Amino acid sequence: MSEIAPLVQLLHHYANLQKPLIITFEQLIKFVAYSSRLKDDILLVQPSSYSISQAPILSPAIKLFLSDACSIPLEAIPRFWAALANVSWNTKLELSSKDGIFEAAYTAFGHIRGICMC
Repeated sequence: MSEIAPLVQLLHHYANLQKPLIITFEQLIKFVAYSSRLKDDILLVQPSSYSISQAPILSPAIKLFLSDACSIPLEAIPRFWAALANVSWNTKLELSSKDGIFEAAYTAFGHIRGICMC
């Protein structure tokens, strides 16, 4: 339950801005799914002093990919990562679709940033 409270607060914060930003459940699931599959890419840029007891930092390429693939504004990605990092890091959520939408995100937004579905 402790993981839900920061996420609810974050969603509430964005919904109450002067220009509200509504984040859907689909966007959150995509965020967790994509970030959980990018663990190797995320680990690649961690400093040598990185401890697995803390949430890793996201590289600019990963932030840009998550922003584009999940349709979440780039400036919001660090806050969503802070709220969802533990879930993303400890979950391997595999998503697929009949129309290939999840795979297409890697082609459209990942390849130009050196990120693939591997």
